[in-house]
Amino acid sequence: MRKISIIIPCYNVASYVDRCIRSITVQSMGMEHLEIICIDDASTDDTWEHLKKWEQAFPENVLLIRQDVNRRQGAARNLGLQYASADWIAFVDADDWLEPDYFEQMYAPVGSYACDVVVCGIAADNSESMVYLKEEEKSCGNDRYILSDTPESKKKMLISKGLNVFAWAKIIRKRLLLEHQLFFPEGLVYEDNYWHPLLHIYADYIYVIGKKLYHYFMRASSTVHTVNTDHHLDRITIQMMKWEDYGRRGLLQEYHEELIFDFLWHAVAFMKTLVFRYAQPSFSHYQLQLEVICERIPDYTMDAFATVFSNFSDIDRVCFESLHHSLDQAGFQAFVKQVRQIV
Repeated sequence: MRKISIIIPCYNVASYVDRCIRSITVQSMGMEHLEIICIDDASTDDTWEHLKKWEQAFPENVLLIRQDVNRRQGAARNLGLQYASADWIAFVDADDWLEPDYFEQMYAPVGSYACDVVVCGIAADNSESMVYLKEEEKSCGNDRYILSDTPESKKKMLISKGLNVFAWAKIIRKRLLLEHQLFFPEGLVYEDNYWHPLLHIYADYIYVIGKKLYHYFMRASSTVHTVNTDHHLDRITIQMMKWEDYGRRGLLQEYHEELIFDFLWHAVAFMKTLVFRYAQPSFSHYQLQLEVICERIPDYTMDAFATVFSNFSDIDRVCFESLHHSLDQAGFQAFVKQVRQIV
């Protein structure tokens, strides 16, 4: 019985996937405890050929799934979860890599504490090779065990985003994901934005490791970094989808202010995407985001959150103000210029 099932969505990552999988095969925990599930999401390069070589090298540990149609990372993760045999799930992106003791350290608290999620720090890395951190470079705080089993404690977690906003850099008890149907939206980018607030609400027992153990590769050609592409509008689609899901789950009453904060936090993130991922930011896209907010969040609530966002960075504050006080087209162009000048 494997301890951890590692789910890796793969799309046109032939240049990087070997590094990712190699970092798993050299884990100090030992491959006998790990299951690697790679989902080729209809790649058009030779990603599949690279994956086949790893399957041949580790036939007992590597499971390959090939999709005929690209359905984005969310669908790939959902599919991988269906095949996972271990009690613990780790999501890893195919261009990222892990410190050699990643799984040993992540799994260690499970033996001493009741855990739903174990999370670690992240190292943003632009290295083309598999480099590791020195021990003194890993520290990012103290280890903490968090009991989050009351609405009050969960509200604090939602605000602090203590589990971070990504699917990776953590291991999660599979039962938690299945019992609460914590699945990803399919066919869309920014699927993590839908998923992470629900994880913060449903996870009761959390262990935080105060070390950077996960390398997030800052790839200019990655989906979220590409410029002038329509898929960045998926941020708004995700906002609408998760708000409806909160209603179905009965969460809006208990966690109303916290979910509004998350909604606005991601709206501000969309405004930054609009400014920095488009050569000519669209006024109509700004109006769409504004309309989505106005339909869900009344003006008096926006007033209440103005103080909160005033304590954020200058860019975040200016982006929030653009949503709090609607701009005309000339005002929008001035806003874009202002934000770009801040950087």
